[in-house]
Amino acid sequence: MELRILNGTPEEIAEFLRLTGGGTESDHAEADAGAGDVLVSSTSMESMEAAAFIHERGRTAEGKARVQRYIDQVYGLGGVEIVTGRSTRTKDGQTDYLMVRDGGVRRFGAVAYVKPANSGLTLRLTREDVADLSTDCIQFREVKEGHKYVVNCPLTSDEAVEWATQLTLRALKKVRDAD
Repeated sequence: MELRILNGTPEEIAEFLRLTGGGTESDHAEADAGAGDVLVSSTSMESMEAAAFIHERGRTAEGKARVQRYIDQVYGLGGVEIVTGRSTRTKDGQTDYLMVRDGGVRRFGAVAYVKPANSGLTLRLTREDVADLSTDCIQFREVKEGHKYVVNCPLTSDEAVEWATQLTLRALKKVRDAD
């Protein structure tokens, strides 16, 4: 397990851990006690970075909570990597979305793109990939034939978050089976 160091004042570290849900209770206690640096696993760090991104980019408390719940559930699937996109057009160098990728050898792009600002979710699935499903949570994008990212599942309700997690699992299985 890779460890990274969070550096900052005890108050900054404690607040960051509280906002992102990262670390353990003992990490919070160490930060509150002024221990200085706190070691966290790379998975925790990735999770905390995603949570901070959601907090910064999300517009509403409900939207942020749903996006965070989706991200937490996707981490629970195992074998995933969640990172921000990169852009040369923004001050911070990040896009407005998080990418969900298979954590294994990468032969494909992201299996999902989630936008905290509007709780949008686009998945690497086609109409055929979800033909057996029936829900109002699934929407289709109007894209050119052969496009890999056709399915949207906006995170507008708790039900949609559950569907989104299942659709992400389906997209992960699709890219993993293509190996």
